[in-house]
Amino acid sequence: MKILKSIEDIWLSAMKASVTTLSALVGKEVIISEMERRSINKVGMEVVGSPYLVISSELEDLTRIFLLFDEKTVLAIATLMMGEETPIEEFNELSMSAAKEAFSQMLGAMALSISEVIGKRVQVKSPEIHQLDDNVREEIFIDDFIGFKYNLSITDFSTARIYQVVERESEERLMAKVSAEKDINDKVERKEENSSLISGDTASAKPVTFQPLTVSQTKEDGGRIGNLDLLRDVPIQISVELGRTRMLIKDLLSLSSGSIIELEKLAGEPVDILANGRLIAKGEVIVIDENFGVRITEILNPDKKMEEE
Repeated sequence: MKILKSIEDIWLSAMKASVTTLSALVGKEVIISEMERRSINKVGMEVVGSPYLVISSELEDLTRIFLLFDEKTVLAIATLMMGEETPIEEFNELSMSAAKEAFSQMLGAMALSISEVIGKRVQVKSPEIHQLDDNVREEIFIDDFIGFKYNLSITDFSTARIYQVVERESEERLMAKVSAEKDINDKVERKEENSSLISGDTASAKPVTFQPLTVSQTKEDGGRIGNLDLLRDVPIQISVELGRTRMLIKDLLSLSSGSIIELEKLAGEPVDILANGRLIAKGEVIVIDENFGVRITEILNPDKKMEEE
């Protein structure tokens, strides 16, 4: 469990994780300043009259959460997500979809960061994006919430103020979950200490030994697996991967029937053969009657595989 000074550190750590994810998504360096705690009334006064968007979501069993970003910054994020060379100046369905995907990934990183602290997975709802109008103000700017201010900077774009707004009661919920995780860790440590003391007093007792489940590797037969008779009837999902590629969101959304996707693999290159998603061999695609098949041309060296793991 991570050692954090306060509950505010949890939110700061979560925000930094989300910004790291954003940086990877847009391919630019993204930096945030240190956190400044704000009363919700002060947040409301600081954003009044400014064109802000509200990204709303919920961290399960913790809090509703709102991210306040000015429109210019969200447009910059959408521009970078879509790979556009010229800045997008107004929102449409495509740019809003790109921005929503970015914030979805950011909130996912935020939830993962908190999960590591409390020792329990935190689910996050898909975000919604709204204009900061009077209806949204009435929902957010009440005493039930607290705010945290950051300065966010994206390379080649101007620095902007952003806000992270969470329920005031989330601090108590987080503290309770952190304390519960600490209690569990303490009990485990005490149990291990007691077990160590008990084992130290047993002079005449002989430990029970079991024959280990091993993988016998012989060079003559290419690393045949032995001592696994009990596992021979376990089904394994075998799949063949023809190739992969990366696409921009704008290209993905423009796909239609008849579109061609170029893979990052040359014609004639061996295809990957996977067992339960793990690479075990390479081969070439063949046709057997009316079905496709694959002829194995290379089996992954078991010694090399063990070293990689």
